[in-house]
Amino acid sequence: RRCVRDYERLPEHHEAMVQWAMIILMRRRLARAK
Repeated sequence: RRCVRDYERLPEHHEAMVQWAMIILMRRRLARAK
């Protein structure tokens, strides 16, 4: 899709998505710890 192409053009957006994914994973791990 065109959206995918736009994301590839913006490495900054890609980094933001990676950071967001890491935050979600950390939240899940903390939730399991509790």
